[in-house]
Amino acid sequence: MFRQLDYQDRVLSTLDIYFDLLKEKKTRANKVAALASLDPDLGLAIPNFVKEAWEAMKAAGKLPASRGAIPFSPRMDGCEQPVPNAVLKVPTGGGKTWLATSAVSRMFGRYLNRNTGFVLWIVPNEAIYTQTLKHFKDRQHPYRQALERTAAGRVKIMEKTDRLDTRDVETNLCVMLLMLQSANRETQESLKMFQDRGDVYGFFPPEGEQQAHQAAIDRTPNLSAYTGMFPMVKDSLGNALRIIRPVVVMDEGHRAISDLAFATLYGFNPCFVLELTATPQDVQPRGGRNPRDGRYANVLVEVTGRELDREGMIKMPLNLNPRQSNDWKATLNAALAQLNALDTEAQKLRADTGRYIRPIMLIQVERTGADQRESGHIHAEDAKDWLLTAGLDQAEIAIKTAQQNDLNDPENQDLLSPTNRVRAIITKQALQEGWDCPFAYVLCSLAASANLKAMTQLVGRILRQPGALKTGVEALDECHVITHRADTATVVGAIRDGLEQDGLGDLVLRVTQDDKSGTGKTTRTINRRTDFASTEIYLPKVMVVESADVRELDYETDVLSEVDWRGFDPQEIANRVPENAQAAESQLQRIRLAEDGDELFVGETVTANAEVLAFDPAHAVRMISDILPNPFVGREIVGATVASLRARGFDDAKLGQLASLIVEELRKGLEAARNARAEIVFKAKVAAGSFQFRLRLDGRNWRMPFSIETTEPQKARQLLNRAGGPLEKSLFAPVYENELNNDEQDVAVYLDGEKTLAWWHRNVARTQYGIQGWRKAKIYPDFVFAVQRDGEAKRITVLETKGDQLDNLDTAYKRQALAYLSDHFKWDEATAIGELELVNNGETVEGTLILMSEWKAKLPAYL
Repeated sequence: MFRQLDYQDRVLSTLDIYFDLLKEKKTRANKVAALASLDPDLGLAIPNFVKEAWEAMKAAGKLPASRGAIPFSPRMDGCEQPVPNAVLKVPTGGGKTWLATSAVSRMFGRYLNRNTGFVLWIVPNEAIYTQTLKHFKDRQHPYRQALERTAAGRVKIMEKTDRLDTRDVETNLCVMLLMLQSANRETQESLKMFQDRGDVYGFFPPEGEQQAHQAAIDRTPNLSAYTGMFPMVKDSLGNALRIIRPVVVMDEGHRAISDLAFATLYGFNPCFVLELTATPQDVQPRGGRNPRDGRYANVLVEVTGRELDREGMIKMPLNLNPRQSNDWKATLNAALAQLNALDTEAQKLRADTGRYIRPIMLIQVERTGADQRESGHIHAEDAKDWLLTAGLDQAEIAIKTAQQNDLNDPENQDLLSPTNRVRAIITKQALQEGWDCPFAYVLCSLAASANLKAMTQLVGRILRQPGALKTGVEALDECHVITHRADTATVVGAIRDGLEQDGLGDLVLRVTQDDKSGTGKTTRTINRRTDFASTEIYLPKVMVVESADVRELDYETDVLSEVDWRGFDPQEIANRVPENAQAAESQLQRIRLAEDGDELFVGETVTANAEVLAFDPAHAVRMISDILPNPFVGREIVGATVASLRARGFDDAKLGQLASLIVEELRKGLEAARNARAEIVFKAKVAAGSFQFRLRLDGRNWRMPFSIETTEPQKARQLLNRAGGPLEKSLFAPVYENELNNDEQDVAVYLDGEKTLAWWHRNVARTQYGIQGWRKAKIYPDFVFAVQRDGEAKRITVLETKGDQLDNLDTAYKRQALAYLSDHFKWDEATAIGELELVNNGETVEGTLILMSEWKAKLPAYL
């Protein structure tokens, strides 16, 4: 089942706010434009709604802080109309395509207020094109399902050679894939997109209707046309797009920054341009002009590599082993040994959990051509021969080059299948882009010194975590780069460049041998302070106690499965669906006959489809299945929702037209209801004693480690106390500055200076202490500290801190859950004979959440 992650929620929430602002500002601009057209003498200036919406986002603090000094950069289409443009800065492996499909769904629902239209999806190369097309055509894939939600199942996936009719666009959500090269030439004359093709219907006047052709050109001045005494619009795909005014999604948007690409892209007269990139590019002004004259990336949201790492999306740390032996076979042998060790761990994981992973090694060689094997360089066939000698068989080795592509063989196409046997892929640089296999764990670069750029780009191919979910096995949650005869400092720099190119520049890099140059990072083992070197520290977990069976609470099994949906009335959800949902902007121009009998283009808003769309209850049930797993109950609730809407006067046509909005409201309402019901289940189980938040004498607690590992620059700076000296009360020492952000550093220094504080610890999310509440995601407190007052028992506090911009419903839940569990904390003294591991010393444990803006006022109460 596809899971939506915290940072993805943040991205989509920001998009929702932006779309709402755009709609509000555009509505106002349209009113001003209407007044201006009625009385031109008023001299009314039509506001730029795009700029106003962006400035409102900035004023509200919703834009990335890292882009604070970058001005808003306006975009104009081929008719000199403002175009909303937003860039999603998401690292490699962060799910850019899924975010984009979800963004398109929300854009149509919240901004355009319709569920049909046209999306032009532009990709940078053939590999990404093929992969994206495959996923879009698969009705079971999350990308396709996100699009299906937009159009109530009426999605039409197209390529540029497909026939295009106005009726397609009026009754479907058409998504056309296009490679950037297909729309980016020196002259339009050389583009097939702007040539007559004979299979674009309904967009242009009939041949010979000169008046109609001239009117079309007057309305859309940038149409490509035959000129002369009687101009005639070309029946081309490019012209059809200019009339349609599509939504444009630009994958790898940093590739479309040239003047030519920019002019071509906006020459399609898009109504919205959404760019996806890991590395936004700003075009600086030339010749010392005003900085505001530059063309900057309008970054709406920024996802960091650390967010991906916290969610288990990528394999980190990355281990580098630069080997200096003259024998490339020794390097390949080391890489194969690493692969075999990973394979052993993967087999254990499958035996224990049933989860299948088959670690794969990528091998970068110097030569691949059939006539280059005797050139003295390391050749693909040389590497393959050695692997065969080392014990691999033919089916386990694939060569991927310009001349040979074993990955296209039928048995090799699905690398994630348990029936696939590929364990080693030999290439030169053919996997640089568009190739995605999360089973790739080891990069053995036998050509790093000769082709450092290719190695840099290959690094990104081993970062994705299988299933975007950590295994809990350290070896299977990391990746490896092993190089042959390459300078360590150079390789470290190249890998850092590779991470930055994939938008992961904020991630740490672990080097497995000392970096003599001092420019890399190193792994340090940090031990407890001497005073606490042998002190056992335990924290309570939320446990399920059923008779003699005691185990850690599992959300899916113990909470979600207990949620009772009987009697759920979706009336309130149905009431939230507006009767008068109107389009914020029409994407379509409709052809109709004027009174004089001439067929003309008119700029009317399309308020109804030529064909009635149908609301599909089965589709709606699938769209809510992640919230309500039981399809029978889901079908009952969907049916009740439709019945309530019909009682309000919604007929089949309106249900079909608003299908996307209805499903969206269902999801929101059911999610809120699920959380409320889950809370009731959780608290009832706590009251009954079957869910317990206790320190247990039987030892079933979370145990604080005695040492931790951290990866820091070799010359990393330690965090200092108020007096400028070393910290004195941190449980582990030393503490490095870059382990904490600025706000967390302030809190740490404050805690360290408190007299009543015995010790404090910066908790590491996902890998250390977490608390399970009545929602799926665990709560990972930022700090754990112990207070010891004279004559009182020790009190341990788990502290979650949040920035003010994150004071939302999720923050409220965490605050409530921590407070509730604190109120129900106690010691559990029941233990079987011979299992006694803890002594009840009377200490208490409490949890709290404090906003960063209020910690100075509220934190002292806990000290």
